[in-house]
Amino acid sequence: MHHHLCKNCEHTFEGNFCSNCGQKTNTVRLNWHFVKDELQYTFLHINKGFLFSVKELLTRPGDTVREFLEGKRVKHYKPILLVFVLAGLNGLLSQNIDYKGFMPKNDSKNIVANEMPKMMNWIFSHYAIIELTLLPLFSLCSWLAFKKYGYNYIENIIINCFASAQRLTFGLITIPLMYLIDTKYLLSFSSLISIPVYGVTIWLYLQLYKKHELGNVILRLLLFGFLATLVFFAAILIACIIFIYYLVKSGQLEIN
Repeated sequence: MHHHLCKNCEHTFEGNFCSNCGQKTNTVRLNWHFVKDELQYTFLHINKGFLFSVKELLTRPGDTVREFLEGKRVKHYKPILLVFVLAGLNGLLSQNIDYKGFMPKNDSKNIVANEMPKMMNWIFSHYAIIELTLLPLFSLCSWLAFKKYGYNYIENIIINCFASAQRLTFGLITIPLMYLIDTKYLLSFSSLISIPVYGVTIWLYLQLYKKHELGNVILRLLLFGFLATLVFFAAILIACIIFIYYLVKSGQLEIN
């Protein structure tokens, strides 16, 4: 068989790919054919990886997460990248929602209430970063709650990446409805849809740990929910403090 010299690492090898770094043997000059191949690969990768992962999370979430952790990964989109893409899409599609419906009416002197829609827009425009920032904290909660079931902390990050991606997918489905609903009902609607959105996370965990005793899994889910709620409200408190500090420093709010 003919030996090739890798143009990337200068390793001598046989076949179509370098056995040392993985680069292709055929490194043709960059042209329109190269661009076409790259676009085709990108589309197929998104189609087969991204859509496959989304489909699995909508139909058999716990089973597919367990299989991923056990090594069945080639068809899946990278879980952290999956969260980043879905969170970005949620933020992009949510930017034009009128969040003034969340705020008190007829209180033009309330600086905090008047500035809150801007804060909401900022949150959704940076939603991917926020989601990825909270993931390690929620994963710590799930690791503590389900520690006896054997998955380590990093594996819990992956579990929660898929759980987050599942919630974000359901969020994408509901965003068009938020544009159709009167702004004064947005808060009620958001509260209502949060029930099934977080319900699917419960479904994921119940299916993931279905080989364990159901009652024990439910107790650990409650512990996870309690710890995650503490983290969530702590994050909100910190965000409010930062927001009020910003208003004070910018001269929009005076504290006597």
